[in-house]
Amino acid sequence: MDIDNTFIPVTFKPIILLTLGIWGWALDLFILSHSGLDPVSLLQLHQVDKHIPFHKTVFSIATVVSFIVLFNLWLYWYWQSTVIAIVPYITILVFLLWPGKAMYSKERLRFMRMLRRVFSFNLFATVFFSDILLADMLTSVSGVMGDLFVVGCVIIGGKDPSTFLGSVDNVCYHDIIIPLIISVPYLVRLKQCISEYIESKYSRHLYNALKYASSIPVIIFAAAQRKASMYITETGSTPITWYLDEIVIFRLWIFFVFSNSLYSFWWDISMDWNLITITYNTPETEDDKRHQNTPRRKRLLPSIYIRRQLYFSRSIWYIGAVIFDFLLRISWCLKLSSYMYLKQLDSNIFMLQFMEITRRCVWTIFRMESEGVRRVYNSLPTASGHDTFRMGLLDHKTSGLLSPIEEEEA
Repeated sequence: MDIDNTFIPVTFKPIILLTLGIWGWALDLFILSHSGLDPVSLLQLHQVDKHIPFHKTVFSIATVVSFIVLFNLWLYWYWQSTVIAIVPYITILVFLLWPGKAMYSKERLRFMRMLRRVFSFNLFATVFFSDILLADMLTSVSGVMGDLFVVGCVIIGGKDPSTFLGSVDNVCYHDIIIPLIISVPYLVRLKQCISEYIESKYSRHLYNALKYASSIPVIIFAAAQRKASMYITETGSTPITWYLDEIVIFRLWIFFVFSNSLYSFWWDISMDWNLITITYNTPETEDDKRHQNTPRRKRLLPSIYIRRQLYFSRSIWYIGAVIFDFLLRISWCLKLSSYMYLKQLDSNIFMLQFMEITRRCVWTIFRMESEGVRRVYNSLPTASGHDTFRMGLLDHKTSGLLSPIEEEEA
């Protein structure tokens, strides 16, 4: 069953990656809390127990989930039974849906409410910051979600894992279902961006929607390229009913994957983190202030400005985060390559998936840092702002806070 002959069985890798994601979220909350930011207020949550920090609760949940996974992994190593492989998935699902008041009931109920809002089809519903973070996190585990479907076919359907790698047979209709599953988180974020535009009329939300929409062609052409490679391996050519040959499909995939990766990277640093501002306006001078009615001069070439209101005192963390995000944005595009689905569960792709989860954790820290700056100052600096004050000089724990989400008070 363990077709890749790795230390971690194929059927356990998706749930291990999801568990690592929970640990990463807990670590994010810990770092933000100890840096002086209040994650609970940023997420507009209601503090369940004011004496217990939010990150400690998430760490506890991560510990429980890890125990379930590791215990069943040990049983699998001992008995090598396919039945054991499904036990951790069922156990964690029961833990999540348990109706009783024990086992972190308020946190579980909160998570279920967030999922309900995230997957709602209502375009006119308010999109909360916490829901945006959750949906973005789901995009980073979209490949893992596709793997879960394959694992289900292997465990429940009794299918041979090798049929998902090198056969043109459409086992469990995976040629259609897996790309659809991988696309769901991106479609969710696309819907959220449209909802935000409807509510605010800010065009930036449409450009953000374009970013997520550009992920869909990557997924489609990745699936087509994978299928074309299998046909060429078995028959020497793609079916005559196809309108595109393998070379054209590969070139289109390359175009879309790098366009999406570079666009996403630029959006990370300029919009999500608000670290960079590009403008054609010249800096405001004293003469400009005296002649307010005079139109501002325009530059022929754009000017790039770096945000000066940095919460974290060391700028090296921001530089490191930008470099790390760029490298992982480029390498993570391989996730959607022609060798997607179960084959991505080999040791190399497993490491790429882990690194993407790590990238998302780093992204989350600076996304919440940017949100903290935005809420305290009401707006981030523009090109004309050249002040050098820092957030740490203000009472950032009490300034610019929003009320908890209504249903959080229930």
